Amino acid sequence: MGEWEEYLRLATVDIANKYHRRRAQAKIRQQMLSIWSELTQDGLNPDVAMAQAADILGDPHVLAAKLAAPLRQQRGWLWLVSFSQLLAGLGLLVVSFRTASLADMAVGRVLTLWGFALTGFNSYHYKELWVNLKIALRNWRLSLTWVSWEQRARTIAVAAMSGLLSALLCALPWQIIPNTIFHPMAVSDLLGVTSFFIAAWGPYHLFRRHIRMAFRDITWQIWAAMTSTMVYTFLVVWNGRFAPPPFFNWQPEVFILGSFVSFFSALRLYSFLLALKQRIEPWNDDEFRPAV
Repeated sequence: MGEWEEYLRLATVDIANKYHRRRAQAKIRQQMLSIWSELTQDGLNPDVAMAQAADILGDPHVLAAKLAAPLRQQRGWLWLVSFSQLLAGLGLLVVSFRTASLADMAVGRVLTLWGFALTGFNSYHYKELWVNLKIALRNWRLSLTWVSWEQRARTIAVAAMSGLLSALLCALPWQIIPNTIFHPMAVSDLLGVTSFFIAAWGPYHLFRRHIRMAFRDITWQIWAAMTSTMVYTFLVVWNGRFAPPPFFNWQPEVFILGSFVSFFSALRLYSFLLALKQRIEPWNDDEFRPAV
Protein backbone atom coordinates (compact mmCIF):
# COMPACT_ATOMS: atom_id res chain seq x y z
CA MET A 1 0.00 0.00 0.00
CA GLY A 2 2.82 2.38 0.83
CA GLU A 3 4.41 1.80 -2.56
CA TRP A 4 1.15 2.55 -4.34
CA GLU A 5 0.54 5.74 -2.41
CA GLU A 6 4.06 6.91 -3.16
CA TYR A 7 3.58 6.06 -6.84
CA LEU A 8 0.31 8.04 -6.92
CA ARG A 9 1.97 10.98 -5.21
CA LEU A 10 4.90 11.07 -7.63
CA ALA A 11 2.65 10.64 -10.68
CA THR A 12 0.38 13.55 -9.74
CA VAL A 13 2.75 15.86 -7.87
CA ASP A 14 2.87 18.40 -10.73
CA ILE A 15 -0.93 18.77 -11.10
CA ALA A 16 -1.82 22.10 -9.53
CA ASN A 17 -5.59 21.72 -9.46
CA LYS A 18 -6.55 19.47 -6.56
CA TYR A 19 -9.71 18.22 -8.27
CA HIS A 20 -7.79 17.23 -11.40
CA ARG A 21 -5.22 15.59 -9.14
CA ARG A 22 -7.90 13.56 -7.37
CA ARG A 23 -9.42 12.36 -10.63
CA ALA A 24 -5.99 11.45 -12.00
CA GLN A 25 -5.16 9.51 -8.84
CA ALA A 26 -8.49 7.70 -8.97
CA LYS A 27 -7.92 6.75 -12.60
CA ILE A 28 -4.37 5.52 -11.95
CA ARG A 29 -5.50 3.61 -8.87
CA GLN A 30 -8.22 1.85 -10.83
CA GLN A 31 -5.75 0.83 -13.53
CA MET A 32 -3.31 -0.45 -10.91
CA LEU A 33 -6.06 -2.39 -9.15
CA SER A 34 -7.15 -3.95 -12.43
CA ILE A 35 -3.61 -5.08 -13.24
CA TRP A 36 -3.04 -6.22 -9.65
CA SER A 37 -6.22 -8.34 -9.63
CA GLU A 38 -5.28 -10.02 -12.92
CA LEU A 39 -1.80 -10.85 -11.65
CA THR A 40 -3.06 -12.21 -8.33
CA GLN A 41 -5.66 -14.35 -10.11
CA ASP A 42 -2.81 -15.89 -12.06
CA GLY A 43 -1.30 -17.01 -8.75
CA LEU A 44 1.27 -14.27 -8.24
CA ASN A 45 2.13 -13.09 -4.75
CA PRO A 46 0.16 -9.91 -3.84
CA ASP A 47 3.30 -7.94 -2.94
CA VAL A 48 5.06 -8.96 -6.15
CA ALA A 49 1.90 -8.21 -8.15
CA MET A 50 1.79 -4.77 -6.56
CA ALA A 51 5.33 -4.00 -7.69
CA GLN A 52 4.71 -5.37 -11.19
CA ALA A 53 1.54 -3.31 -11.56
CA ALA A 54 3.56 -0.17 -10.88
CA ASP A 55 6.22 -1.30 -13.37
CA ILE A 56 3.60 -1.92 -16.06
CA LEU A 57 2.22 1.60 -15.70
CA GLY A 58 5.71 3.02 -16.18
CA ASP A 59 7.93 5.60 -14.56
CA PRO A 60 5.85 7.89 -12.31
CA HIS A 61 8.02 10.90 -13.19
CA VAL A 62 7.28 10.45 -16.91
CA LEU A 63 3.61 9.99 -16.12
CA ALA A 64 3.66 13.15 -14.00
CA ALA A 65 5.05 15.18 -16.91
CA LYS A 66 2.23 13.94 -19.17
CA LEU A 67 -0.51 14.57 -16.62
CA ALA A 68 0.76 18.07 -15.87
CA ALA A 69 0.37 19.11 -19.52
CA PRO A 70 -2.46 21.56 -20.36
CA LEU A 71 -5.90 19.96 -20.45
CA ARG A 72 -6.56 20.01 -24.20
CA GLN A 73 -7.84 16.48 -24.59
CA GLN A 74 -11.42 17.47 -25.38
CA ARG A 75 -10.98 20.58 -27.49
CA GLY A 76 -10.17 18.66 -30.65
CA TRP A 77 -13.41 16.73 -30.50
CA LEU A 78 -15.40 19.77 -29.44
CA TRP A 79 -14.12 21.76 -32.41
CA LEU A 80 -14.89 18.92 -34.84
CA VAL A 81 -18.40 18.44 -33.46
CA SER A 82 -19.16 22.17 -33.56
CA PHE A 83 -17.79 22.49 -37.10
CA SER A 84 -19.79 19.45 -38.27
CA GLN A 85 -22.92 21.03 -36.79
CA LEU A 86 -22.18 24.20 -38.74
CA LEU A 87 -21.79 22.26 -42.00
CA ALA A 88 -24.91 20.20 -41.31
CA GLY A 89 -26.92 23.35 -40.65
CA LEU A 90 -25.73 24.99 -43.86
CA GLY A 91 -26.53 21.81 -45.78
CA LEU A 92 -30.04 21.69 -44.37
CA LEU A 93 -30.59 25.34 -45.28
CA VAL A 94 -29.56 24.64 -48.87
CA VAL A 95 -31.86 21.61 -49.00
CA SER A 96 -34.75 23.60 -47.50
CA PHE A 97 -34.56 26.17 -50.30
CA ARG A 98 -34.98 23.40 -52.87
CA THR A 99 -37.63 21.37 -51.04
CA ALA A 100 -39.47 24.33 -49.44
CA SER A 101 -39.53 22.42 -46.17
CA LEU A 102 -40.09 24.57 -43.10
CA ALA A 103 -38.84 21.80 -40.81
CA ASP A 104 -35.51 21.60 -42.63
CA MET A 105 -35.19 25.36 -42.55
CA ALA A 106 -35.92 25.56 -38.82
CA VAL A 107 -33.43 22.86 -37.86
CA GLY A 108 -30.89 24.25 -40.32
CA ARG A 109 -31.07 27.68 -38.73
CA VAL A 110 -30.61 26.28 -35.24
CA LEU A 111 -27.69 24.07 -36.24
CA THR A 112 -26.04 26.86 -38.23
CA LEU A 113 -26.26 29.43 -35.45
CA TRP A 114 -25.23 26.97 -32.76
CA GLY A 115 -22.41 25.49 -34.83
CA PHE A 116 -21.11 28.92 -35.81
CA ALA A 117 -21.11 30.11 -32.19
CA LEU A 118 -19.40 26.99 -30.85
CA THR A 119 -16.86 26.87 -33.68
CA GLY A 120 -15.93 30.49 -33.12
CA PHE A 121 -15.70 29.99 -29.37
CA ASN A 122 -13.50 26.88 -29.63
CA SER A 123 -11.35 28.43 -32.35
CA TYR A 124 -10.85 31.59 -30.28
CA HIS A 125 -9.67 29.65 -27.25
CA TYR A 126 -7.60 27.23 -29.29
CA LYS A 127 -6.64 28.73 -32.63
CA GLU A 128 -4.41 26.00 -34.07
CA LEU A 129 -6.95 24.10 -36.16
CA TRP A 130 -4.56 21.44 -37.40
CA VAL A 131 -3.59 20.70 -33.82
CA ASN A 132 -7.29 20.31 -33.05
CA LEU A 133 -7.57 17.60 -35.69
CA LYS A 134 -4.48 15.79 -34.43
CA ILE A 135 -5.74 15.93 -30.85
CA ALA A 136 -9.11 14.53 -31.91
CA LEU A 137 -7.49 11.63 -33.79
CA ARG A 138 -5.19 10.97 -30.85
CA ASN A 139 -8.14 10.90 -28.45
CA TRP A 140 -9.99 8.53 -30.76
CA ARG A 141 -7.05 6.12 -30.76
CA LEU A 142 -6.66 6.39 -26.99
CA SER A 143 -10.35 5.80 -26.41
CA LEU A 144 -10.07 2.45 -28.20
CA THR A 145 -7.16 1.31 -26.02
CA TRP A 146 -7.55 2.52 -22.45
CA VAL A 147 -11.25 1.62 -22.12
CA SER A 148 -11.87 -2.10 -21.63
CA TRP A 149 -14.09 -4.07 -23.98
CA GLU A 150 -16.52 -4.72 -21.15
CA GLN A 151 -17.03 -1.02 -20.53
CA ARG A 152 -17.34 -0.37 -24.26
CA ALA A 153 -20.13 -2.93 -24.53
CA ARG A 154 -21.85 -1.52 -21.46
CA THR A 155 -21.65 2.03 -22.82
CA ILE A 156 -23.12 1.03 -26.19
CA ALA A 157 -25.86 -0.99 -24.46
CA VAL A 158 -26.80 1.90 -22.17
CA ALA A 159 -26.83 4.28 -25.16
CA ALA A 160 -29.16 1.92 -27.04
CA MET A 161 -31.42 1.79 -23.97
CA SER A 162 -31.47 5.59 -23.94
CA GLY A 163 -32.59 5.76 -27.57
CA LEU A 164 -35.21 3.06 -27.02
CA LEU A 165 -36.55 4.77 -23.91
CA SER A 166 -36.78 8.08 -25.79
CA ALA A 167 -38.88 6.45 -28.49
CA LEU A 168 -41.14 4.72 -25.96
CA LEU A 169 -41.74 7.91 -23.99
CA CYS A 170 -42.54 9.78 -27.19
CA ALA A 171 -45.11 7.10 -28.04
CA LEU A 172 -47.08 7.71 -24.84
CA PRO A 173 -50.44 9.52 -25.16
CA TRP A 174 -49.94 13.27 -25.13
CA GLN A 175 -53.50 14.30 -24.23
CA ILE A 176 -52.76 14.47 -20.52
CA ILE A 177 -53.65 18.12 -19.83
CA PRO A 178 -56.83 19.60 -21.33
CA ASN A 179 -56.27 22.08 -24.13
CA THR A 180 -58.40 24.64 -22.32
CA ILE A 181 -55.71 25.11 -19.65
CA PHE A 182 -52.57 25.47 -21.77
CA HIS A 183 -51.84 25.73 -25.45
CA PRO A 184 -51.53 22.19 -26.90
CA MET A 185 -48.22 23.01 -28.59
CA ALA A 186 -46.75 24.24 -25.30
CA VAL A 187 -47.97 21.12 -23.53
CA SER A 188 -46.54 18.76 -26.14
CA ASP A 189 -43.23 20.61 -26.29
CA LEU A 190 -42.88 20.63 -22.50
CA LEU A 191 -43.72 16.95 -22.22
CA GLY A 192 -41.41 16.15 -25.12
CA VAL A 193 -38.43 17.95 -23.61
CA THR A 194 -39.10 16.49 -20.15
CA SER A 195 -39.47 12.93 -21.41
CA PHE A 196 -36.37 13.31 -23.56
CA PHE A 197 -34.17 14.33 -20.64
CA ILE A 198 -35.59 11.48 -18.56
CA ALA A 199 -34.74 9.06 -21.35
CA ALA A 200 -31.31 10.57 -22.02
CA TRP A 201 -30.20 10.71 -18.39
CA GLY A 202 -32.08 7.81 -16.83
CA PRO A 203 -30.05 4.82 -18.11
CA TYR A 204 -26.74 6.63 -17.61
CA HIS A 205 -27.68 7.56 -14.06
CA LEU A 206 -28.67 3.99 -13.24
CA PHE A 207 -25.53 2.42 -14.72
CA ARG A 208 -23.07 5.27 -14.11
CA ARG A 209 -20.91 3.16 -11.78
CA HIS A 210 -20.46 0.47 -14.43
CA ILE A 211 -19.39 2.85 -17.24
CA ARG A 212 -17.58 5.46 -15.18
CA MET A 213 -14.25 5.44 -17.02
CA ALA A 214 -15.85 5.42 -20.47
CA PHE A 215 -18.45 8.05 -19.59
CA ARG A 216 -15.79 10.57 -18.53
CA ASP A 217 -14.26 10.52 -22.02
CA ILE A 218 -15.88 12.81 -24.58
CA THR A 219 -15.03 10.36 -27.38
CA TRP A 220 -17.28 7.74 -25.84
CA GLN A 221 -19.95 10.35 -25.21
CA ILE A 222 -19.96 10.93 -28.97
CA TRP A 223 -20.18 7.18 -29.64
CA ALA A 224 -23.03 6.92 -27.13
CA ALA A 225 -24.91 9.83 -28.73
CA MET A 226 -24.48 8.25 -32.17
CA THR A 227 -25.81 4.91 -30.90
CA SER A 228 -28.84 6.52 -29.26
CA THR A 229 -29.47 8.50 -32.44
CA MET A 230 -29.39 5.41 -34.66
CA VAL A 231 -31.76 3.47 -32.38
CA TYR A 232 -34.20 6.36 -32.03
CA THR A 233 -34.16 7.26 -35.74
CA PHE A 234 -34.68 3.63 -36.77
CA LEU A 235 -37.73 3.33 -34.51
CA VAL A 236 -39.18 6.64 -35.76
CA VAL A 237 -38.73 5.66 -39.41
CA TRP A 238 -40.14 2.20 -38.70
CA ASN A 239 -43.21 3.56 -36.90
CA GLY A 240 -44.19 7.21 -36.85
CA ARG A 241 -45.94 6.80 -33.50
CA PHE A 242 -42.56 7.04 -31.79
CA ALA A 243 -42.27 10.70 -32.82
CA PRO A 244 -43.78 13.44 -30.63
CA PRO A 245 -46.59 15.49 -32.27
CA PRO A 246 -44.61 18.64 -33.22
CA PHE A 247 -42.18 16.58 -35.30
CA PHE A 248 -44.40 13.92 -36.86
CA ASN A 249 -43.75 15.08 -40.44
CA TRP A 250 -39.99 15.53 -40.25
CA GLN A 251 -37.68 13.79 -42.69
CA PRO A 252 -35.27 11.06 -41.46
CA GLU A 253 -32.20 13.24 -42.03
CA VAL A 254 -33.69 15.90 -39.77
CA PHE A 255 -34.31 13.28 -37.09
CA ILE A 256 -30.71 12.08 -37.36
CA LEU A 257 -29.19 15.55 -36.99
CA GLY A 258 -31.60 16.78 -34.36
CA SER A 259 -31.40 13.58 -32.33
CA PHE A 260 -27.61 13.53 -32.32
CA VAL A 261 -27.37 17.17 -31.25
CA SER A 262 -29.97 16.59 -28.54
CA PHE A 263 -28.45 13.37 -27.18
CA PHE A 264 -24.91 14.74 -27.23
CA SER A 265 -25.97 17.98 -25.54
CA ALA A 266 -27.83 16.04 -22.87
CA LEU A 267 -24.80 13.83 -22.20
CA ARG A 268 -22.47 16.82 -21.99
CA LEU A 269 -24.83 18.56 -19.57
CA TYR A 270 -25.20 15.42 -17.45
CA SER A 271 -21.44 14.84 -17.34
CA PHE A 272 -20.94 18.47 -16.31
CA LEU A 273 -23.46 18.17 -13.48
CA LEU A 274 -21.92 14.87 -12.39
CA ALA A 275 -18.43 16.39 -12.32
CA LEU A 276 -19.77 19.41 -10.45
CA LYS A 277 -21.34 17.15 -7.85
CA GLN A 278 -18.04 15.32 -7.36
CA ARG A 279 -16.30 18.64 -6.79
CA ILE A 280 -18.89 19.83 -4.31
CA GLU A 281 -18.89 16.50 -2.45
CA PRO A 282 -15.22 15.49 -2.34
CA TRP A 283 -15.91 12.75 0.21
CA ASN A 284 -17.60 10.74 -2.55
CA ASP A 285 -14.45 10.79 -4.67
CA ASP A 286 -12.42 7.64 -5.29
CA GLU A 287 -9.56 9.45 -3.59
CA PHE A 288 -10.96 8.52 -0.19
CA ARG A 289 -11.71 4.87 -0.90
CA PRO A 290 -9.27 2.16 0.12
CA ALA A 291 -7.13 0.90 -2.72
CA VAL A 292 -7.58 -2.78 -1.85
